[in-house]
This record gives sequence, structure tokens and C-alpha cells, in this order.
Amino acid sequence: MPYRNTHEHWGRISIALHWLTAVLVLGLLLVGFLMESLPNNLFKRDVYVWHKSFGLIVGALTLLRIGWRLAQPAPRLPGGTPVWKRLAAHTGHAGLYLLLLLMPISGALYNYAANFRTPLFDLTLLEPAGSVDRELRSIAGTLHEWGAWLLVALLVAHTAAALSHHYRLKDRVLHRMAPWIRPPA
Repeated sequence: MPYRNTHEHWGRISIALHWLTAVLVLGLLLVGFLMESLPNNLFKRDVYVWHKSFGLIVGALTLLRIGWRLAQPAPRLPGGTPVWKRLAAHTGHAGLYLLLLLMPISGALYNYAANFRTPLFDLTLLEPAGSVDRELRSIAGTLHEWGAWLLVALLVAHTAAALSHHYRLKDRVLHRMAPWIRPPA
């Protein structure tokens, strides 16, 4: 399998970026929905630092993915794919990329407006604002929360579409991004 994309296959780099992002995002969503209920202690503080740090990493990976995607051809959808499905696929991917950028930005804005430092593990990327900005914190928090739910919805649709291609349409769309899964007979 080549490192670069072709019109028929995703390359190793695209596949690695896709699955690394997928694992990180699923972990971030799970932790994000659970971390508020943790008792206030040092572990909870560490969980928030990890969540913020990995969220920023997802943002950076997304910028890298967008750059790679612009420099590489994307594999074509199977011949005969209806126009509405092509539009849905392109819109869904654009929405995922947009949300993968919006989530770390809204999280960092919330963090800043709440007067917390923005960490990347032990490093401080952005110092606290100096005071709490309740309006910005509310807007950023709402964007972050609704963005998470919208991201879940798009991920479910994305996964359902991939599984439909594999099990219902029996084409190689899923196999191209997950080559360890046998192509349909």
C-alpha cells in the first residue's frame, strides 16, 4: 500500500491520520461527557488537562489532515453513486473537519474566558485572561457542548454510511480506509 493517496485508494498517511483522529475523538467525547461528574480533586484537574491537551492535538492533526487532503487526491466514490449521495458525503466530511476545528477552538476560548490557563500537558500555551468573561464563557461553552452533540451525530452518520457501503452495497469504500477488513465478496 502506498503512502500517498491515489484515485482508487487512501494512502498509509491518510489512513493513519484518520484512525488516530478517530481514537482520540472517541476518547475525548467519552471523557468530555463524564468529566464534569468527577469529584473535585487532583485527578479531576489532571483529566481536564489531558482533555484540553488531546483536544488541541486533534485540532493540530485536523489542520495537518486538511493540508494533506488538499495536496492529495481523494479516492473516487464508486461509479453510479447518485449525486445526492456524493453531496452528502462531501458535506459530511466538510462538517466533520469543521467540527474537529471548532471543538478545540471553542474549548480554548471557554478555558480562556473562565480565566484558566490553556495547557498542552505541562506547557502553558495561553495564560489566563486575568478575569472571567461570563458572556464569552457562555457562548464558547454552548458552542463546545452543541458541537460535541453534532459531532456525535455526524460520526454516527459517517459510520453508518461506511457500514452501508460494506454490508449493503458491497463495495470497497470501507476497505479503502480500513484495509484490515476484508473487502466484500
